[in-house]
Amino acid sequence: MIELINRDLALIKYRKFPLLAFDEDLDDYFPYYPKYTGVYWLKLKDENNTVLIDELLKLLNLLEIKELLFLGQIDKPWISKEMSKRFSLVTYNKAIRFFKNNSIWTKFSGAVKIKQEDFKEFLIHFFTLTKFEAYFWDYYFSDDSQNVFFSIHHSGKIQVLTLNKGTNQKFLSLVKSTNFIDS
Repeated sequence: MIELINRDLALIKYRKFPLLAFDEDLDDYFPYYPKYTGVYWLKLKDENNTVLIDELLKLLNLLEIKELLFLGQIDKPWISKEMSKRFSLVTYNKAIRFFKNNSIWTKFSGAVKIKQEDFKEFLIHFFTLTKFEAYFWDYYFSDDSQNVFFSIHHSGKIQVLTLNKGTNQKFLSLVKSTNFIDS
């Protein structure tokens, strides 16, 4: 099940998400990151987009994450008007249709909460847009308790932020059970 959460409500309820704000007077972005214990960049030995999602799912399962929350750092729609009209690769079109069919469209800028049974399908389409769309670079996702944050780079590298010592130790011991390596 996919649940949409209004951005303002998400910012109040899930206060640890990394954010970026633009100051027009200074013409610059100002970042907010929660206090974190560890920052890691993971990659696969051999670049393989299908295996990437499978290994990420394996890691999420090992971490016993039952729900994921996704939120962009910037207050902008998930899908730009240009993206909604662009037709290119079949996989891109499938991803765009998936987001449209789930009401994650050109006016929605809030958080998306998904259950474990939907992780794979959502992450496949999410990564497709991350790979092919420069507009789609600023999304983080986390467990419901916000103990760990993930971000998928268009190159296939995954950034992991752990927010406490317990989660950091658990992550470091469990990541060894996957095919990820430190990048």
